[in-house]
Amino acid sequence: MRSIVRTLRDKLRGIPEDVPLDYSQITDHLYIAAWPTRAHRQQIIDLGVRLVISTILEKPDQELGEPPLRLVRVRAADLGKRLVFPDGQIMKGVEAALPVLERRERVVVFCKAGMHRSATLTACILTAQGYTPDEAIRLVLEKRSRAHFNVSHVQKIKHFAALWQQCHPPTPSELSSP
Repeated sequence: MRSIVRTLRDKLRGIPEDVPLDYSQITDHLYIAAWPTRAHRQQIIDLGVRLVISTILEKPDQELGEPPLRLVRVRAADLGKRLVFPDGQIMKGVEAALPVLERRERVVVFCKAGMHRSATLTACILTAQGYTPDEAIRLVLEKRSRAHFNVSHVQKIKHFAALWQQCHPPTPSELSSP
């Protein structure tokens, strides 16, 4: 079933239901997208995506979680210059994505416009994979031109990196590898 909020938003903006998915490939297995609907399900599957992570408050279309797709909701709010993205929600998204990425399967992270919340969570996922926060932000900006990070987003990514480091300190072999 298609989200009522999304349906109303699209009607007000004159956006047809069959508009192509707005997405960017960040790494070989990680994508950012703007709010997909059930109409984008096959396109997402054709990309090889197996995990869909929603960062919006509204309930996404249920078809985005039907096999072979799995849907994880991590709820956040982008209030202009202030990002409300609880640490537990970020951790939930990152911990859902990492095993999928380790299996070399694909993940798409989305928010309404594919600019703030999805970009922030994607940068956090990259940080958990070993990128520094600055490297992660740079990569997202390079691959998703419409992504935007304000001070609140950057602080959240750096805060997450510190939390991740506390919860997942490097092993001795990781410290000694070149």
